[in-house]
Amino acid sequence: MIPKVKKLLRRYDVTTLGELSRDLKISLSVIKNISSERTSFSSLFKRRAQHRILPKRSENLAELIGIMLGDGNIFAFERCQRLTISCNGSYKTYTKHIKDLVRDIFKKEPSILKRSKANCHDVCLYMQDIGKALELPVGNKIKNKVKIPLWILSRKRYIRRCLRGLFETDGCYGLSKKYHVEYMEFCSRSESLRQSVYKALISLGYSPQISNKYVRLAKKDQVRRFIAEMDFKRPFPSLKISKA
Repeated sequence: MIPKVKKLLRRYDVTTLGELSRDLKISLSVIKNISSERTSFSSLFKRRAQHRILPKRSENLAELIGIMLGDGNIFAFERCQRLTISCNGSYKTYTKHIKDLVRDIFKKEPSILKRSKANCHDVCLYMQDIGKALELPVGNKIKNKVKIPLWILSRKRYIRRCLRGLFETDGCYGLSKKYHVEYMEFCSRSESLRQSVYKALISLGYSPQISNKYVRLAKKDQVRRFIAEMDFKRPFPSLKISKA
């Protein structure tokens, strides 16, 4: 055991590497590798820093928060948290876009897991303080009454990117040939989130409709302006028709 590890044992008032692993919240295998000099001592602190990221507020962060409010979830374990974003397996380019966003914001490579019984891919990341970094509650979004964070609502460029993330995950484009009506719609069971999206759209100059299931833009000129303004990364069925 190297002297620096012995010093850490004294500092944390523990006698075993297992106890040190618990107090530092670092894998026991990592501690053992450092103790036996298979890994450098400095990597211990690099690894700790890697597991706590508080990203700067930005358009990319606003978009990721929108994605998380739509199809994302944060689950808490004893020593870390897991970010999961569920993606349609048919949209591989969009899944990669989400993976790149997560990597660029948290400075750590997320995993993409394919579900065996569904056409779905999950973008996953394990790290400490994910909820704090995104300023989102951990656990059930409906029970926690999630909404768009206030800092996003303070600037229109943040609002646009957050709405893009929300509509790309829980939104849809609709076209009624019978009534010659096209619309963009965001659906959510969370009343607090629907209200938050409704207010965000109003702040951008839109005239949305709201119900107990959705927030909708149904005026043709506003639908087309919204599509152009959002610059969507995920494909929507029949979206090209709306641009005709």
